[in-house]
Amino acid sequence: MPNTNLTENQKKAMTAPETAEVLLHLLTIYYDDEPILRVVDDKQEITSDGKKYIPCAFTVLLPDQTSDGNKTCRLQIDNADISIYREIKAATIRSRNEKKKITCDVGVIMASEPNDFIQGPLTVALRNINATVQSVTGELYDLYMHDRKFTALTYNPEDFPGMFW
Repeated sequence: MPNTNLTENQKKAMTAPETAEVLLHLLTIYYDDEPILRVVDDKQEITSDGKKYIPCAFTVLLPDQTSDGNKTCRLQIDNADISIYREIKAATIRSRNEKKKITCDVGVIMASEPNDFIQGPLTVALRNINATVQSVTGELYDLYMHDRKFTALTYNPEDFPGMFW
């Protein structure tokens, strides 16, 4: 969801034919609502809202604003730093064993105004994590229930009276 309270600098940068402003993605990965990793897709560390984000090469495909239904959003983090891989792998193993969730906050900022979000932060569930030598990838789901399979039964008061008052 885009921010409707953009600053004047953000409005100018977004409507200018050319600008020197740099748009950055901030990504925070949580395990059981505790942050385990904060990264920015830049070459230098950035502080936003008092939190430090380390530089890391990653791409995130955010949900679009069309009416075509839910599409799978993707996250890909380059596997250049073994510590990032270890953190995500440990969280994935704990998530599987302890049945706790891994979520992400994703936001878009301008480098010159790191405390003001242009978009987000969006909170999404991170699932289907896969690690290779080149990258760590996963799927982002905005609503966890959209990708689950449900029965084709129709629940009505006649067939299931206990579900209705």
